[in-house]
Amino acid sequence: MILMQVLVIGSKGMLGTDVVRALNAKNYAVTAWDLNEIDITKADEMEKVITQSPQVVINCAAYTNVDLAETEKEKCRLINTVGVENLVLICKKIGAILVHISTDYVFDGTKESYDENDSRNPINYYGKTKADAEDFIEKNLKSYYIVRTSWLVGKNGKNFVETIIKSALEKGVLNVVDDQIGRPTFTKDLSGAIVLLLDKKKPFGIYNITNFGKCSWFEFAKKIVQLKKINCAISPCTTAQYPRPAKRPKFSVLNNNKLPNLRSWEEALEEYIGG
Repeated sequence: MILMQVLVIGSKGMLGTDVVRALNAKNYAVTAWDLNEIDITKADEMEKVITQSPQVVINCAAYTNVDLAETEKEKCRLINTVGVENLVLICKKIGAILVHISTDYVFDGTKESYDENDSRNPINYYGKTKADAEDFIEKNLKSYYIVRTSWLVGKNGKNFVETIIKSALEKGVLNVVDDQIGRPTFTKDLSGAIVLLLDKKKPFGIYNITNFGKCSWFEFAKKIVQLKKINCAISPCTTAQYPRPAKRPKFSVLNNNKLPNLRSWEEALEEYIGG
């Protein structure tokens, strides 16, 4: 049986690829579009969405270079905020559900963990554009799922795991930040949870979805090297020792209060490394 008609935007990215795969496995009628099919920053391109008559639009498109966003502000705003505003308006017009992927960086990191209804207070420009998008969705659409996630890792794109593996093999010695705490999330698991929202017709609203458990980037890196059996000395360092253009929240653990917990990030990492 064919389920709902779903349009996935950003379908060739790390998350989008797995979302399309998860939807196809459940017999949704999927249209997969990437940047060459639609530019969400242009309002006049929204007419293309109407031609597909989707019942659900899943937005996996995003500007995600947190540091570069501090200088490429307009580009970041166009994709992360204006693009979402365009999708909201077209979804409202055709009566489609919007599933939008957001981030832990909408928070300032002054709490040790965050619930779905906590107040947004981003401390970098990337986070601001994502927070502004969330705000616009909430104020202008009734049928939506805002899916907040963090520290994404997947087989179909550049990610922290691959960066650490490459650096460990090349350098043999690494310093990794130990004072930023969050939850690694694997796109395979996140995609399954997104499909669950649709399958179970969950109440609309904001959902925090990450793998279970928490760690620092240093602890994450140590586990990666251990599982890969790479001979590399990894030492902890502070954010202050290696300053970057964009501030990062000290704590960005997202509490999942609405769905069953996903497996632990360690278990997911073992599968990723083993695969």
